[in-house]
Amino acid sequence: MAKAKFDIKTLELPAVAAKPLYAGVGATDLAVEYVREAVADVQKKFTAVQKDVQTRVATVQKNVTGLEFEPKALRSDALAQVEKVQTRVNENVATVTDTYGDLAKRGESLVARIRKQEATKATAASAKTTTTKAKTTTTQAKKAVKKSSSSAKATRTSAKKTASNAAKATSAGASKVGN
Repeated sequence: MAKAKFDIKTLELPAVAAKPLYAGVGATDLAVEYVREAVADVQKKFTAVQKDVQTRVATVQKNVTGLEFEPKALRSDALAQVEKVQTRVNENVATVTDTYGDLAKRGESLVARIRKQEATKATAASAKTTTTKAKTTTTQAKKAVKKSSSSAKATRTSAKKTASNAAKATSAGASKVGN
């Protein structure tokens, strides 16, 4: 089986293959940025939203009381709402597609910045050294296993010869005793 070579310094994926990776990195970077801003905003807006919800619930309760529901009217209202929802879905798909491309660009630039950092270069060099040492240790271990296997085979062969010679000697001794 062919072994793939992985070198961080020269890792260059085809643009199509790298785009999801870059999009993921960009999305993570963007998410961190948004979370930092959102925590402060959420705390400020929570009280206002809570009051608004209470007001709306009270308004809906007042409006629903005394209404009669006609199936035809409800059906036409539902169809109108479906069209509005479909329009919004189409708009959101377009927005998501644009955002995906932006995130991929953002991730690509972040990865490029990270690759240029000295810490990244040092880590890559350290990984290369560790990999080389691991390969050397593996090779030495394989040689030791092969050597011990050969030694065991020689011991088995010698034991078989000794057993054979002992059997022959026993047969010869038994034959002399019988004469």
